[in-house]
Amino acid sequence: MASVGLNKWRKAVLPSIFVRHSSTQLKRGTGGRSSFSGIVATVFGATGFYGRYIVNRLGRVGSQVVIPYRGDEHDYRHLRPMGDLGQLIFLPYNLRDTASIEKALKYSNVVINLVGRDYETRNFKFEDTHVTGARAIADAARRAGVSRLVHFSALNASKDSPSKFLQTKALGEEAVKDAFPSVTIVRPSETFGHEDRFFNFYAKLRALPLGLIPLVEYGFKTHKMPLYVGDIAGAVANIISDPSTAGNIYELTGPNKYLLYDLVEYLYRLMYRPFRPVAVPELLMRFTAFGLEQSPFIPHLTRDILTRMYLSNVPTPDLPGLEDLGIAPTPVEDKCIAVMRRYRGFLDYNKPVDDVQPIVRRA
Repeated sequence: MASVGLNKWRKAVLPSIFVRHSSTQLKRGTGGRSSFSGIVATVFGATGFYGRYIVNRLGRVGSQVVIPYRGDEHDYRHLRPMGDLGQLIFLPYNLRDTASIEKALKYSNVVINLVGRDYETRNFKFEDTHVTGARAIADAARRAGVSRLVHFSALNASKDSPSKFLQTKALGEEAVKDAFPSVTIVRPSETFGHEDRFFNFYAKLRALPLGLIPLVEYGFKTHKMPLYVGDIAGAVANIISDPSTAGNIYELTGPNKYLLYDLVEYLYRLMYRPFRPVAVPELLMRFTAFGLEQSPFIPHLTRDILTRMYLSNVPTPDLPGLEDLGIAPTPVEDKCIAVMRRYRGFLDYNKPVDDVQPIVRRA
């Protein structure tokens, strides 16, 4: 009889305790790692480049973070120290399994979708990840009554883009808006940080024969506005905490625009490595990229990546950016050394950054 009474109490009382939308009323502590911010966030794609910075930012203010993953424990082990004990919850999921998506966000009041692919595989095409998968997450978030959805797209996303990646990013935005009208969409430009595929890619080109750095038309026709990954984490934190950001599109870029040539030349000066650029015909580069696509390993260059490499960053006029979220954009010169120092030689490793002249800005 006692057990029957206990079960009735559980059914009557527990649902009123564990209610998603009241979690903000349970905020406690001074706002640090061992506090509770009131945010329970599910971060899809947290094992990627952006994810580790966003999870770290959420964890250090006492948020509980649910991290769906589709690999094994080695894919997320670097995230474990980023939250207090019990505040990071890891759940296996499959982007094609609606039930696993719903389980991952069942108790969350914030969902962040960072899922994306730089290249297609036989299992996941761009459309599967950027459109179908994004729609599935947005649909599940709406059905679960999630308060805030933050969806990551890409700068220059357009259905008319020559890049299939950017085409599907634009289609994904439409799909997510249809499913969750109050979604906040973030469009970051090429981003640099310790684990990036931007600055690291150009740094590793020094291993090519004779140290020649292949650039289409020397990079003189391409303009980039590099964004520091730490600024993205700060922007997401401010988006979540400000209800007025719901339904908006934010384009995040760095503060300065550079010619690709000038940017790569600065990286090599910072590394104290000789910069030997060579103009390579685009057709030859595309042929090389096609060959690399046939590799059974992760391709560092594909034809679509090559297309995006030489597309200039063009922000949309009148759309809000980092400054509107209270974030001062970080110049490349302030943080680039954290990425490039490891490429220096032994004798140059500890040379001060101040000895290197800033990037020449001709854009």
